Amino acid sequence: MIGVVPWAVLLAVASAVPAPAAGPRVILSTWLGGPGADALTSAIVMLDGASLVGGTVAVDQLKLLQPPRASGGSGDGAIVRISPTENEILAIVRFIGPVADLDIDADGSNYVTGGFGTTRINVRGQLIWTNNIGDKDSRIAAGPGGGAFVIAGNKLIPINSRGHAEEAWDIPGTSLNDVAWDPQTRRVFVTGFENKKGHKESVQVAFVYAYEANGKQAWKAYGWSGVEVDDEGLMADTRGYRLAMGRADRKLYLAGESAGGNSIWARQSQDLKAKADLAKGDRYQQASNTAANPITFIGRLDAMTGKSEGGTMLLGRLPDDQASTMRPRALAVDGDGRIYVGGAAASGAPISEGAFGGRSEGGAFFVIFDAFFKRVYATTLCDGQTNAIAVAPSYVVAVGEGKSGLLTERPLQAQPGGDTDGWVVMLMRTGRMVPFLALPPPAKPPVAPAPAPGPAAPAKPPASSTPAPGPAAPAKSPPAPAPAPGPAAPSPGR
Repeated sequence: MIGVVPWAVLLAVASAVPAPAAGPRVILSTWLGGPGADALTSAIVMLDGASLVGGTVAVDQLKLLQPPRASGGSGDGAIVRISPTENEILAIVRFIGPVADLDIDADGSNYVTGGFGTTRINVRGQLIWTNNIGDKDSRIAAGPGGGAFVIAGNKLIPINSRGHAEEAWDIPGTSLNDVAWDPQTRRVFVTGFENKKGHKESVQVAFVYAYEANGKQAWKAYGWSGVEVDDEGLMADTRGYRLAMGRADRKLYLAGESAGGNSIWARQSQDLKAKADLAKGDRYQQASNTAANPITFIGRLDAMTGKSEGGTMLLGRLPDDQASTMRPRALAVDGDGRIYVGGAAASGAPISEGAFGGRSEGGAFFVIFDAFFKRVYATTLCDGQTNAIAVAPSYVVAVGEGKSGLLTERPLQAQPGGDTDGWVVMLMRTGRMVPFLALPPPAKPPVAPAPAPGPAAPAKPPASSTPAPGPAAPAKSPPAPAPAPGPAAPSPGR
């Protein structure tokens, strides 16, 4: 169960957050982590504009920070409430086991999954149900009637409104990587990949499957046999990694990966012989000279049919114009149709002129496309990778993990604490992003000096069936944000 401080208290301590001031600027950029291997894996935006970020943050890390207004639970798993305007911890709740993913429903209930299980907290901050379904890599989507869908291992597990697991669905595939629910079509979507056999060689083939709420498959996108893929000469491995529902258009968005450009992403999602309608843009959006390095695919599908409705590729470029790696790990879509993508990039990722961060060495990338898949903003925020993105009417929040190189702005924790640490960056969103102007990355982008890491110490706690009770211990380093479940915004930031 959650700790001795009730969720209602955590909600009550947070007041309404005014809209941040306009302007093309970063609202907040901060580290959050202790001496061991910490990471932030997930983020959502609540109805009052505050964010919840989740992951692993060592218990002792908050001891040197200003105490939160409310705290509860114990363990190194944590969700932390952050305001875009208040430079302090509002609340933090801890779990025995890492927080892997967060989601939110239209009523403002928060859903948390990870090594401790899965929990639902309503908009008033009350614990509604909790169970032991989940693991350190599980993914969650809010479902119908206060239930949820959880991916744990290779199973998709429906959870009903009482928090009880229904019979798990067997999804064909080697790896399941994400899940999304659309209340409009009342369908649940999953993506991942499956190892297939071609004529002579094996190939990983990405898929997206849609299911009715009763478990009946509605449609399939991609997911062809190895022989079919081989016949078309598209033997680059592909994987589906992230899904997101468009807030306005109710389309399904996919972030996938391929080992080179000769892949099924070049074809329509349900017609292997028909070329996909991909936005070419510049050399960072064209899959040429790619060898077998991992690159990113962003696509839009009709949620009713699974049919392709556009997309693009995303990759880095070295000085000799050879492609370099960009792996997707975060995806979100805002109410204006802009698409936000993050992950891990090697050297040569695209950088907008004047963008915040702008590490030509690569690292945690953050890229925005408009509704036509034109790239309008691109940067790398620090080393490491971006793990989640959530959008709000006035700002966007990105979280991830890294060791150094983060430029801080109003930091809650100015320096990294050890082996790897979580980080949070909030930027203004409403049409004021610096447009992409420079094709090559800047020669010497401004990068914060890399602080020396502290002594490494394992920070990930053992898994447990439920969040542990007990007061949350503060931990080391400058101020960290804080969560108090409660209202939430209609963007899960998946």
